[in-house]
Amino acid sequence: MRKRQIDTLKIFNHNVQEVKENEEYLVNFDCGGREIAINILLGSGFPNEKPKLIVSPILRHPWVNGTTGEIENAPGILNYTIHSDLGRIVQAVGREFEKHPPRFVNESTPQHHAPPPPAAAAANQHHQQCRNGNVPDYGVDNRNAMLSPSHEPDPFGLRNLTTDELSRLNADEDYLEEFVAKLPFLQHQNDELDQLLAGIESLAVDNLARKQTVEERKAKLESLALEFKELGQQWESMNQRYQRKAEDFSPQHIKELLQIAVSTADSKSDDEAQRFLAGQSDVGTFLQNFIESRKLYTMRKAKEERLVQQLTALERAAF
Repeated sequence: MRKRQIDTLKIFNHNVQEVKENEEYLVNFDCGGREIAINILLGSGFPNEKPKLIVSPILRHPWVNGTTGEIENAPGILNYTIHSDLGRIVQAVGREFEKHPPRFVNESTPQHHAPPPPAAAAANQHHQQCRNGNVPDYGVDNRNAMLSPSHEPDPFGLRNLTTDELSRLNADEDYLEEFVAKLPFLQHQNDELDQLLAGIESLAVDNLARKQTVEERKAKLESLALEFKELGQQWESMNQRYQRKAEDFSPQHIKELLQIAVSTADSKSDDEAQRFLAGQSDVGTFLQNFIESRKLYTMRKAKEERLVQQLTALERAAF
């Protein structure tokens, strides 16, 4: 929004000079054949906070602070909102100074033969007419002459209304509402409000159009979550099975099984010898069974010794 406001400054005004990017700008205007400069300062809170406009040289004008040169009472500054256009505010100030060139503060004002102020002239005219027995006619010229010296800001344009129109505003609510509805800054705010409402409506329609897609993706996400849970359970079961198998095929467990098998084969050969000595088997049967059991014993014993050597080597290698 800050960039958009700066863009409006460059769109509605000529000779915009960038003093400091995004913070300070300078715009020149013609004021009665003399050039004036308006320095635009954008604080850190802009556009949420109003900008600061300083005119140089300092002018004698109801909008301008005669000490600092800051433009304080311009309608665009008084009625500033976040939706105001910076470019239009500066443009309106420049046009006011171009159409009604004010004096500079450092200019001397003649003290002799100066015409009376409009208000004093109007008062003298009124007093003279009353002395002559005439009722004063407060026409347009007299009304403007009496109201023009006021230094109060007039953002609502009340100075341009007649006494009858002001009375009607005070008494007729319908006329008052119609007058307020035609105020430029209020119409601008209404236009921006309509744009915001249209944007909200468009966004709501877009959200409704995406509702089905969101529901489908939500269902897909729930399905994937359920599948993930089932896969997790399967992994847990397979991991437990792996742990059991790892224990069954661990080197230490295999060594224990070999030791048991060696002991079993040794006991079997001893049993065959005892049966032969007891006369329970003949020579042929004894030799066949004894040789097979001793052969099995020898093979298992060799595997056991080989495994023990390998385990010892692994322990020495710090595995």
